[in-house]
Amino acid sequence: MVVREFGEPIFPALVPVDAVANGPLDAPWHTLIEADNYHALQLLDYLYAGQVDCIYIDPPYNTGARDWKYNNDYVDGNDGWRHSKWLSMMQRRLRLAKTLLNPADSVLICTIDEKEVHRLGLLLEQEFPEASVQMVTSVINHSGVARAKQFYRADEYLFFVFIGEASVTPTGQDMLNPPEADEDKKIILWRQLLRSGTNARREDRPRLFYPFWVDPVRKRIHSVGDYIPLGISPDSVQPPEPGLVACWPIRSDDSEGCWQISAETARKGLAEGTVKLGAYTSTRGRWSISYLRNAEKERIARGEIEVAGRDENGALILKPSATVERVKNPVTVWNQRSHNAGAGGSNVLRALLPGRKFPFPKSLYAVEDALRFFVANKPDALIVDFFAGSGTTAHAVMRLNRQDGGRRRCVLVTNNEVAADEATALAAKGLQPGHPDWEQWGICRHITFPRLKAAITGQTPAGEPIRGDYKFTDEFPMAEGFAANLAYFKLDFLDKERVSLRRAFREILPLLWLKAGAVGPRPELKRDEPEPALFAPEGSNFMVLLDETRMDVLLQALQGRAGLSHVFIVTDADESFKTLAQDVREVADKANPGLAVVQLYRDYLLNFMINQNQDRAAGSANTLGARA
Repeated sequence: MVVREFGEPIFPALVPVDAVANGPLDAPWHTLIEADNYHALQLLDYLYAGQVDCIYIDPPYNTGARDWKYNNDYVDGNDGWRHSKWLSMMQRRLRLAKTLLNPADSVLICTIDEKEVHRLGLLLEQEFPEASVQMVTSVINHSGVARAKQFYRADEYLFFVFIGEASVTPTGQDMLNPPEADEDKKIILWRQLLRSGTNARREDRPRLFYPFWVDPVRKRIHSVGDYIPLGISPDSVQPPEPGLVACWPIRSDDSEGCWQISAETARKGLAEGTVKLGAYTSTRGRWSISYLRNAEKERIARGEIEVAGRDENGALILKPSATVERVKNPVTVWNQRSHNAGAGGSNVLRALLPGRKFPFPKSLYAVEDALRFFVANKPDALIVDFFAGSGTTAHAVMRLNRQDGGRRRCVLVTNNEVAADEATALAAKGLQPGHPDWEQWGICRHITFPRLKAAITGQTPAGEPIRGDYKFTDEFPMAEGFAANLAYFKLDFLDKERVSLRRAFREILPLLWLKAGAVGPRPELKRDEPEPALFAPEGSNFMVLLDETRMDVLLQALQGRAGLSHVFIVTDADESFKTLAQDVREVADKANPGLAVVQLYRDYLLNFMINQNQDRAAGSANTLGARA
């Protein structure tokens, strides 16, 4: 355990806690960090300074309901300094968050209610003088929430801070009026071919039970097989060629289902490019199949959707026609049924985590809509939420990725605070923070991670399929889960001398993986393994040269190696690093354009020495109760 004196620089590391792998092996991983968000922001500044496309936060609203702490004490409605304390807490975090945002094109989204809306608006204008700040009013409860002797509260507010060239991307809704019956026609969606709802079993539509033969190496559909009569096991059907894998219409509960279209229609669609291979779910060992409905084909025929070409597997590449008026400009008052905090927030969370309570979760669809305006055209966007609450932001990002095949990545931060009443009950039993029986009830371990694990796997913590369907833009059974990966870490602190003496490689390895984009499985160096001269895990997008005298080993490993984004070199000599970096780029740049060559450990130490004064000014404000 490292004891840190107040005002001293910190040297953080991330300790792996858990993970969920349900997506492609080469897909970026979402990240959940259990930590005080101020210290986590210092770490994120090291990892992603100037790289974040969108920050979405839902901080404590400072209602006086003891939902956050300052200097380890809950702030309630009787505290005469509560507004000042809240502003101080927010200012320190916004200043760190500002360093993360891409100065060329990014956005900060912050939700709030009437208690602090005006103070927050002034604070954002002060901290982001070069940006444009706009406020949106969003109706989240048509019945209203009681305010004693006052009007009932039916709305909340969203501040959008536009950085650089950031702009709203219209999506087809003005957000004020209910979506039109044909609103979804304005969004190009590849639909799941697996039938859901009624008449979705094999016995309901036996002629719609047939295999797609998939080439798992080339990741493409080879051909479409014939339907097999009821009573014939799919295991008895042999592939037309060795190495092909059958993709049958199997439902999330492992029962036999059926496709939306016949085998003959599927073959025609495959030839036309309107049927394609979807994502691979590793935990179930299955591929999904996507297709364009007749409605989308008709839009192509009418010129509303343009065919820009075909991808390497023959599927159509589509884009909205520039000649068709197809969208409405969103306005500053949002009144969407999907944004109801009860139906889209509490009810969704209840389905994912039966029996577990969390106060005021955000509507999943409200967060999804807010993000879509800024990352719809950024399929590789990096999104951060450092008031993660129940994890709604990452859940919304997974929905966006499913809708358009994006590889957006979300980094979440939340502490593991126990709610005030729960803490009182635990203390009465003689328990203290840090004890496993205390920590298991913290927000991160009891709500955030279990919620995201359930969303990804399609199963509740009890292992049962989640009941119900997602609604609105993309409707499908919640039990289908998502083709996504999530890594869960806890923030820890390293001893300065161990870092300075280059003895902490194992501890900071997760940081290097994250800095390189969290692509593919996280590599590890086991305790009984000696540190190699070169750490270059197979299939990874980064390498680490730990012994600068073995540059020959690195250069040899770089020969013919593609797909690299980062090379880390351990050296304390600046001039030596410049020479080594130049050698690396001469060998690797052609196959790895944009390769970043990073110096360790000086790079690691200086980052947090720089934050020293900032940390002294920050005090020990911490937070609880973000509602996302």
